[in-house]
Amino acid sequence: MDRDAVREIKDRIDIVEFIGETVQLRRAGRSFKGLCPFHSEKTPSFHVSSERQTYHCFGCGRGGDVFSFVMEREGLSFPEVLEMLASRAGVSLEKHQGRPERKGGAFEAMGSALAFFADSLSGPSGEAARKYLDRRGIKAENVKAFELGWAPASWDMLKKHIGSAGINMSDAMASGLLSEGERGTYDRFRGRIIFPIRDVQGRLVAFGGRIIDGEGAKYINSPEGELYSKRKNLYLLNVARQAIREKGRSILVEGYMDAIRLHIAGFPETVASLGTALTAEQATLLKRFADQCMICYDSDTAGHEAAIRGMYVLQQSGLDIRVVVLPAGKDPDDLVGEKDGPKKFAALLRGAEPLPLFHIRVRRNELEDPAKRTAARREIIRGLAEMPALEANRHITQVAQGLGILLPEMLDLLRQAREDIMGGKKGIPAAESVYRDIEDHFGEENAVDPWESALCYLLWIDTKRRSSETIESILHLLSDERAKSIAVSLLAGESPGELRTRWAETGDPFPMRMISSGWAHCEKNGEEGELWDVVVSALGRKRLMERFSVLKERHARGEASPQEMQEYLELARRLKGGIGSP
Repeated sequence: MDRDAVREIKDRIDIVEFIGETVQLRRAGRSFKGLCPFHSEKTPSFHVSSERQTYHCFGCGRGGDVFSFVMEREGLSFPEVLEMLASRAGVSLEKHQGRPERKGGAFEAMGSALAFFADSLSGPSGEAARKYLDRRGIKAENVKAFELGWAPASWDMLKKHIGSAGINMSDAMASGLLSEGERGTYDRFRGRIIFPIRDVQGRLVAFGGRIIDGEGAKYINSPEGELYSKRKNLYLLNVARQAIREKGRSILVEGYMDAIRLHIAGFPETVASLGTALTAEQATLLKRFADQCMICYDSDTAGHEAAIRGMYVLQQSGLDIRVVVLPAGKDPDDLVGEKDGPKKFAALLRGAEPLPLFHIRVRRNELEDPAKRTAARREIIRGLAEMPALEANRHITQVAQGLGILLPEMLDLLRQAREDIMGGKKGIPAAESVYRDIEDHFGEENAVDPWESALCYLLWIDTKRRSSETIESILHLLSDERAKSIAVSLLAGESPGELRTRWAETGDPFPMRMISSGWAHCEKNGEEGELWDVVVSALGRKRLMERFSVLKERHARGEASPQEMQEYLELARRLKGGIGSP
């Protein structure tokens, strides 16, 4: 039973010692405290109890035992943490769960192969591979960091190496290192540069091999088996996960070299999908660490039907998908290798397009062809309908414009597509019903000025805006204390993810409803120019009108001072034509 294993693991692992390996703790009475690893703070509010074997942060509210600490810190599921901590504690899960001994021999074979490939790359047979990597901008220190290797162009050198190491051939077969043919057992990887593939926990589960000359498939990978499932892994995720968490985004490329080159160029949040057939399992992995994913395939691949379909798979899982549009004929590896390549790539990231708008871009030719237009429109609208409703509705106006459809017609088509997807089930909201439902969340006692909600929403979605605006410049526009609290939190440096978690933990649904209400108001007012300026202008005018009303009443009662009279006349001049004759 899992609970028996959990109990034994907790008995063997001291939480103070475990957390103290990554968090500097100091004794404080009967417990220990330090700076919280889950949010930014200057005064320690993170406490660890040796007696209870628990932790709690009085700043962000996170707490639990050693299992929840690892799950939160590393973004792992409970089964993954159970296996990791069991290995550390020396607890046999097979004993507790009645599982037969497995995988251990296969992992041993993989480790032996990794050492063999590394030695081969540095040896005489790896000279051509070393020159190739150097031409591609992969230096010796990069080879070591990414554990690259070389599989000699030999029939069975790896097989002999594994045999001399005393490893069972059945384990080598199970791990995909050897293949079986008419001439017997032979090395699967021959004459190829080797890329080790590790799972999110860092365990070596597969290899990829790239040919550098001769005939054969450009890339081959380890076969699916007990160690490796392509749909459940992403290349370099074990290395990139902390950077993804810190940057609030992942960059997804197609191949090994693209991922490595982007890491070297200063984009350590990059992972590779090992193809364009993206899966819900991969989306779940990425979403553990950040909600946004920037997809960066080369221009030829990105527009393929399979790639578009895979992008929507990720979007349906709740990821905010943006597509990086590369220059024609370029892939990420090419681009960052150019002069000022990293700067160019960073600029492309900033200009990444939401998935529905990218979909319109790659179907532009079909949309301009009367014979193909209807099918292209149907494909794009169906993709939009498969997205989470709140995310999809953000793009309705622009998609309608891109498809050359009037907004009311677009709403009807989107509703029909959602009903088709759900088999005609009710309860799939169209855009206008989403607006209404969001606004109905607020009773009269909770009413918030929709323009103030809109301002909070725009701060919520725009990192650059939050860094460029000051608290003082925003607070004078707001009158509702709840809106002020949200704005101050965002401008003070708290991320939307941190705020969403804090509100969820305190059971307060109001702030997220207010953000959603702001989104709905922005959608209905999104065609009047630059939206930020529209919202700020509307709020500025409201504050001026409120002040004008106060001064007008004081003037009518004969209580206005000379300075207030001067202010009253100045406001009347500024507001002329907007409030009638003063």
